[in-house]
Amino acid sequence: MVGSLHKALIITFFGGLFLSATLFAEKKCIIPYEPTYPADKALTAYEQGYNSYKAGKFDKARECFITALKHEPNLLKAHYWLGKLYREAGELESAIFHWEEVERLNRLINFRRTALKVQNNEYPAHKQILKTIKSRNEAREHFEKGLHLLDKGHWDGAEVEVREAVRLYPGNREYLLTLARILWDKKEISASIKFYRTLLSIYNVSYQHFKEGIEKMFAADMQYVAAPLVLKHKSRFSNMPEFDKICQHFVEELKTDIVSAGKIVSKHNGQVVINIGFEDGINLNDEYSLKLRAFKPGKAITDPDSGKIIGRTNDKATADLLVTKVNRKSSWALIKREMGPGLKAGDLIEIKKTIRTRN
Repeated sequence: MVGSLHKALIITFFGGLFLSATLFAEKKCIIPYEPTYPADKALTAYEQGYNSYKAGKFDKARECFITALKHEPNLLKAHYWLGKLYREAGELESAIFHWEEVERLNRLINFRRTALKVQNNEYPAHKQILKTIKSRNEAREHFEKGLHLLDKGHWDGAEVEVREAVRLYPGNREYLLTLARILWDKKEISASIKFYRTLLSIYNVSYQHFKEGIEKMFAADMQYVAAPLVLKHKSRFSNMPEFDKICQHFVEELKTDIVSAGKIVSKHNGQVVINIGFEDGINLNDEYSLKLRAFKPGKAITDPDSGKIIGRTNDKATADLLVTKVNRKSSWALIKREMGPGLKAGDLIEIKKTIRTRN
């Protein structure tokens, strides 16, 4: 059996059963991300992505690399290969975003290695103070130049100056927010998200700026960037307006749609007409060999707290059928056996199996 009908065979109903195992709640907010992920999940997804890339399955590779980053946002090699994929696909801005993540992580690793080299309680604070004050003052000068250029409508020049301010003073919330907004207005979405992410990584970021940054990540379809930040600030903002609504963006919608190959159109003296035929993938070889099952779909199961549909009760089989005549848009089927509430027009059908006889 070929065509769209086979899709009905492979879609199962257990999707809703695992949802509760992946969620944890605090007060009224549900966040479906654990505080930490087992390292093997991220690495397994990465390995699958890498193998898919080598096999030329680029869409699958991208999906696996993104999954790896959901599990471990700082997995350097996943960022690298995802950047490479985007570069090869011509999505340059996304490639830059992930390669800049690689550079950021490399700098962080090197910085920590340097810090660990300090021995014998010799901490050269005085030189660091002078250097830091100089950076702070220079950063302010560049930022003010950027604001002046922005007022004059010179967006590119403003970006250059504010970028330099951020480079010199990378933890300044005002500089980060201004640069993120400039880049967003210039439609440089991935670059903007990078600086929103840096802003939201600051431990005492305001809720107003947190909400703005998260909404921008949602708009850019970069929930995997937003997830660890929402989790990071959960304890601070869980009582704030709309925080629970932010969390709901991460809850995957359950696939509770009823799946069927077709339906019963009418019933006539031990046979039925069904609304699938040649155009839907049935062919002459299916006459007297394709078995179908008619059923009434189960009722929706609703979560009493959220009001959302989380699954369905079991379907009720009403008849076993055998296709006897195939037409262009419809077919006839023999009723082999009726059961339960009995077969009615409007009942749905699914493929049971196909019997082939050898000549």
